[in-house]
Amino acid sequence: MKTSLISKIKGSGTTLSLFLVYIILCVVFFIMSPFFLTLNNFLNIGTHSSIVGVMAVGVTISMLLGAIDISQYSVAALAGMVAAVMMGNETHAFVAVAVALLVGILCGMVNGLLVAVLKIPAVIATLGTMQIFRGFAFLTTEGSTVMIANPTYSLFGRGFIFNTVPIALVIVAVAFVLGHLLLKYTKFGRYVFAVGGNESASYLTGINIAKVKMKALIISGFCAALAGVIISSQVGAAIPMTGVGMEMGVLSAVILGGISLSGGKGKMSGTLIGVLILATIQNGLTLLSVRTFYQMIINGLVLILAVTLDVIRSGALSKK
Repeated sequence: MKTSLISKIKGSGTTLSLFLVYIILCVVFFIMSPFFLTLNNFLNIGTHSSIVGVMAVGVTISMLLGAIDISQYSVAALAGMVAAVMMGNETHAFVAVAVALLVGILCGMVNGLLVAVLKIPAVIATLGTMQIFRGFAFLTTEGSTVMIANPTYSLFGRGFIFNTVPIALVIVAVAFVLGHLLLKYTKFGRYVFAVGGNESASYLTGINIAKVKMKALIISGFCAALAGVIISSQVGAAIPMTGVGMEMGVLSAVILGGISLSGGKGKMSGTLIGVLILATIQNGLTLLSVRTFYQMIINGLVLILAVTLDVIRSGALSKK
């Protein structure tokens, strides 16, 4: 019985399986709450998931290499702080956003140098830089929150197209489309899968491993900074503590979406559904007035479930 269940999970299409799980989840919440199945609520889910979604695009690319980036929220906090301080000094919003994104690229380069050049395991390197980037976020204003009253900047997180579609939702949709095209139709995308699948074989075929890893972590840093812009725009303030304790949320979505912890396997579409599942669970639990403490327990269980599924898919559970 156990072997049969494991075989079914290993043999199933991850994206299709996740999509069916998402449909079942929506049906359950629809039955339990009359407020769930509405256009406004689904737009709320999309807007809420935009932050994790944008980060997840970058993390998907890095994790396909087997490089786990856990510095995302620290990069987001730093980028948001930099943008807020610049606008406080009368800098135009678009210039502030451009510099914030550049900060993300620089943070990604730091992670890339540590992982690709110094050969430090990604999870250790980004654990260290997570603290460093967070420290710089505090140093920008000595730990003070910076309020943002710029109407142009607020559009990124709170603006709408035709007074209906949230701009944040459009940003995350574009990010997923570009991420999908990058992985599926470019030479860099093929290299990512090759290096993640077998680094030694990739080296023997002439692939510049360090260059591929560097690019992947730069993209991850860029996505984190973009998420930081959305967060600070939605909140109307840049807060150094942004995302503290939430670092595993992005990883949960990516792993749940079928990206292997060992690299080389997964799709951007799976990550998208993983993000939607987590956002929908949180939305549904909130509509049902489930206490925050219980939501934390459920989020932890989802992370464990996601990792367990990855172990089963990899076949490690059946090895003796």
